[in-house]
Amino acid sequence: MNDYCQNVFDNLLIQKDSSNYRYSREMYSKSTISEYIYKRIESHLTSENLLIFFLGCVVIYIIVYIFNVISQAYFSPNIYVKELTEVGFEHIAKGEDRKLRIARAQAARRMGNKIPPPYPNGWFAIGESEDLKTCKVLAVDALGQNLCLYRGRNGKAYCVDAYCPHLGANLAVGGTVTENCIECPFHKWSFDETGTCVRVPGVENAPKGVSLKHWLTVEVDGAIWIWHDAEGRDPLWEVPELPELEVWDSRGRNEFTVSAHIQEIPENGADVAHLNSVHSLSVLELFGHHVWSANWEPGEDHTASMDLTHDYILFGRKVGHIDVKITQIGPGHVRLLLKSPVGPILVSQSVTPLGPLQQKVVHRMFSPTKNAIFAMLLVNYEAKQFARDVAIWNNKRFVSAPAYVKTDKAIRAFRNWFSQFYSEKSISFKDAHQNNLDW
Repeated sequence: MNDYCQNVFDNLLIQKDSSNYRYSREMYSKSTISEYIYKRIESHLTSENLLIFFLGCVVIYIIVYIFNVISQAYFSPNIYVKELTEVGFEHIAKGEDRKLRIARAQAARRMGNKIPPPYPNGWFAIGESEDLKTCKVLAVDALGQNLCLYRGRNGKAYCVDAYCPHLGANLAVGGTVTENCIECPFHKWSFDETGTCVRVPGVENAPKGVSLKHWLTVEVDGAIWIWHDAEGRDPLWEVPELPELEVWDSRGRNEFTVSAHIQEIPENGADVAHLNSVHSLSVLELFGHHVWSANWEPGEDHTASMDLTHDYILFGRKVGHIDVKITQIGPGHVRLLLKSPVGPILVSQSVTPLGPLQQKVVHRMFSPTKNAIFAMLLVNYEAKQFARDVAIWNNKRFVSAPAYVKTDKAIRAFRNWFSQFYSEKSISFKDAHQNNLDW
């Protein structure tokens, strides 16, 4: 084997008479090959070559980063997701059973007294429009219910209770769409868009009076919304479509699962004092900080409004001024229209109760093409700011009678305004908690 290797080197090496290329056969003996290679590499590792190598790596990183940003801004919107156990539980040590210990801590948390009903009346987002393709079926857990969401062949989204009234099969798990009907995977019973049973195999006429509860749906702000009302009333308001979204595009979204009562999420807007307490600190804290001012006002109907201004104080000077016009539409929908130096951005927030004390919060970003990159970057930046609130919500209790101070007057006004979304037949927190989807 040694002779074979020596012959290979003999065939590959060229003897040259140059002072820069003086090689001898002895140099490549078995004892000196490794040493020679090491010396050759070492001779090239000058400070100048290292600097060139480092700069090359930086340039490559910047090119890849820019390509990724452009791709997410214009072609593949950024989606940022944080599950419940990922935010606010840093105080619980890591380990294989960490999720179990988090669950125990949540179960032991004292949630307070006189907690309002967990499912107010209103429109709630249960899915993303882009995720529900024609004839596709999705299983959805929301409002303490198991639901079946599907899109008919006509392109419309429909929502019905998940369980077949025949023998209880879950239509969202294995069910199929035929025209605009959902077909049970168990015995192929078919239910139309109103939830009425219209076809049973082997039976000439479908049984009368057999139906599923169906939920009214609308699609706005890139999401599918259902109407929930404890009294069984038709929608008390409609959600208007924004003309801007006919020409603006989605730049991504962030999603959080939060352990709190639904009322606490939008109440954050009326809690003006928390803005400079929780959100003042900057990732560039050595150089500057955020300054916020806001004014929350209840409407005379299902809406409320808020004017928010933001400045970034950098080395004592105001930069990055942003004006935000916020509109709360019912209990689970907020629109934030940002006017920034780089152009307008719409943030559509949805808050959907999964169970009595578990909310899914989604922020969807939309913008014109000219500031698509800024809007895409906002997906992550806004998520970092929102995570500060989530860490508090995941560990706090609901206080029904706070010790108000003068700066809390908007919180009191918010609670009075929000109470309109509870009604006589709203399920109580106690009853809902006995059969819920939490943990």
